[in-house]
Amino acid sequence: MGFFSRKLVDAKVEPDLPDSGVDLSNFEEASYLEANPDVLRAVEDGQFASGKEHYLEFGRQEGRPTRLGGTTRDLKKAFAIADPSGKGLEIGPSHNPIAPKRDGYDVEIVDHLNQDQLREKYADQGVDTSKIEPVDFVWNGEPLDQLVRKKSHYDWIVASHLMEHVPNPISMLQQCHEILKPNGVLSLVVPDKRYCFDYFRPISSTGDLLDAYELSRTRPSRGQMFDHFASAASRDGAISWGRDGKGGADSLIHDLASAVEIYDSKQSEYVDVHCWCFTLSSFELIIADLRELALTRFVIKERFDTEAGEFYVSLVNEPNEIQTSRLHALIGIEADLLAIKNEPED
Repeated sequence: MGFFSRKLVDAKVEPDLPDSGVDLSNFEEASYLEANPDVLRAVEDGQFASGKEHYLEFGRQEGRPTRLGGTTRDLKKAFAIADPSGKGLEIGPSHNPIAPKRDGYDVEIVDHLNQDQLREKYADQGVDTSKIEPVDFVWNGEPLDQLVRKKSHYDWIVASHLMEHVPNPISMLQQCHEILKPNGVLSLVVPDKRYCFDYFRPISSTGDLLDAYELSRTRPSRGQMFDHFASAASRDGAISWGRDGKGGADSLIHDLASAVEIYDSKQSEYVDVHCWCFTLSSFELIIADLRELALTRFVIKERFDTEAGEFYVSLVNEPNEIQTSRLHALIGIEADLLAIKNEPED
């Protein structure tokens, strides 16, 4: 989501706050204000001494995102069924790793740039670049097993806000299966399209992903790029928000001319967009469908419903047949879409 980033005003110096009992070790003032422009305005107007003060008093209860794209990572959810002491791989952590090496995780990192390049990329974006760790494998789109030169090696793989960007998610699942041990866990954090700039876009179907798989896509289609820029939306200036009952998006981020320009440009440069839009129910149905199609052996073993704009799922290899009611799943997706309209305001 780098093309949405903008430089913040310098964060104000905040006074000492009383001990709240909330773990704020990963809280970044600038990131919170960037993700919540209304809070930034309130701080500038003197209503709050800092974003942290707002978060402790209101933001945490409201499910406010603490950064663009989501919240400070919930390790209990990410490692709900995975052994954090095992050998791990984190894909695309950039400046906000779930399992940092500095915290003792035995983890290797895959990212699209090396450490120095990532620090340069995020130098003026209001994030703590000291949290960017050495990258073990710089990924240029090759299959993961070729990149890491290992198979059946990792106890767990974690990836946050990855699957919606990947042009070919089915292939990605298959690649993760190849490098995980037979009892390994794939832990994903996925944005819920109802609570981010994908608000106006339709939910992606299994058929959509199958088309990308049949075409062996390695980059977003021109149609996906058009949809992304034509429909990207915000609410009160923020590109992600919580389940606070205050409704959905209220404005578009780009004008239509920008989307037309992207479509017509036929540029050779890779354009990073959200190729896919999910809710928890729609993601569950896709995984169930892919099992029926014998395109994956993964099942969702643990799930955590959406909070602060994202949901968590843990997938494992399951050789036995799993019965799924497709009608029940479709009804669940319909309920997801209706929920945003009927949530009570805090």
